[in-house]
Amino acid sequence: MDAAIALEDVSFRYPNQQDPVLDQVSLRVAPGECVVLTGPSGCGKTTLTRLGNGLIPHSSEGELSGRVRVSGRDVSEWTADELGVEVGSVFQNPRGQFVDIDVSSEIAFGCECLGLPTAEIAERVDAAAAALGIRGLAGRSIAELSGGQRQSVILASAWAMHPDVFVLDEPTASLDTASMRRLARVLSQLKSQGKTILVSEHRLWWLTGVADRVVAMEGGRLRAQWDAADFGGL
Repeated sequence: MDAAIALEDVSFRYPNQQDPVLDQVSLRVAPGECVVLTGPSGCGKTTLTRLGNGLIPHSSEGELSGRVRVSGRDVSEWTADELGVEVGSVFQNPRGQFVDIDVSSEIAFGCECLGLPTAEIAERVDAAAAALGIRGLAGRSIAELSGGQRQSVILASAWAMHPDVFVLDEPTASLDTASMRRLARVLSQLKSQGKTILVSEHRLWWLTGVADRVVAMEGGRLRAQWDAADFGGL
């Protein structure tokens, strides 16, 4: 079976930087698996997630070598729009992801871009809001929301697109403990549906029972990995 995300001897260097941020990285994430990337700031976690969702090479310039595949296809063979459907992305700071001013419109936006029927969009928006526990935010202005609520809206908008893969880059950076536990429940539900999850994180306790594997990065390389059951930090 093809990996959901596969990197083979991948190196990447951003423009005007002398050293690569990733150096000969190989990683396979199986369909339905939750893999957690951890390590110090600047170790390459975010860049690896940007390869996993196709932002590199589709939206970020740089020197890329090696092979990156998403759902069995080379990342260069996907269009950016196709990857937006295949992979749901949640970034560290949700502010930069919003395209609408109210919650319902934000969740519906991706489905509208797909040209789905109005009734189906309404069903998906409601189902996503219910799954994230944010039905009460329907119609609210994005500007009025807390950091945790904004993160939930972004995840709901990805959920509504029905992607097979979810990539999250330090999603708890602006969340309190209650919101982190809620996010863990959502990811557990996604796993139960067979979704693949790649998440970069510093704080790992909330992923207990969700993560299958923990991968430690340092200096642009994968330094160690453990099955979650064998990793003492979960």
